[in-house]
Amino acid sequence: MLLDNYFYIEKQEKDEEDFLFLVRLNTEHPIFNGHFPGNPISPGVCNIQMIKECAERIMGCQLTLDNIKQCKFSNLIIPSSELRITISIRLQQIEGDRIKLHGIISTGDIKNTELKAEGKMIL
Repeated sequence: MLLDNYFYIEKQEKDEEDFLFLVRLNTEHPIFNGHFPGNPISPGVCNIQMIKECAERIMGCQLTLDNIKQCKFSNLIIPSSELRITISIRLQQIEGDRIKLHGIISTGDIKNTELKAEGKMIL
């Protein structure tokens, strides 16, 4: 789990269709020492995990993503203490314990990561 270690949720709200999270990264996290030394960026796998963990917070249960339909890393996330990240999540129940997830990570007006996936709720 990366929540409360790699990233922190500062605010959570819901608009008409999406859940919105304002988060900040822990710029002192050891992952940035190796990814990359002297030029840290948020690893793509961590971006996916942040979306997943925010979705789990919404649903109140764990989630297994088993079908990534689309994943785009369009801009790097460079950690800084001033950087605030917005994670937007839209969930749709397909049938039973199956869900569709659409998550977007952005910094200001810049879209950094977009994930479209399906998964299973672990109840």
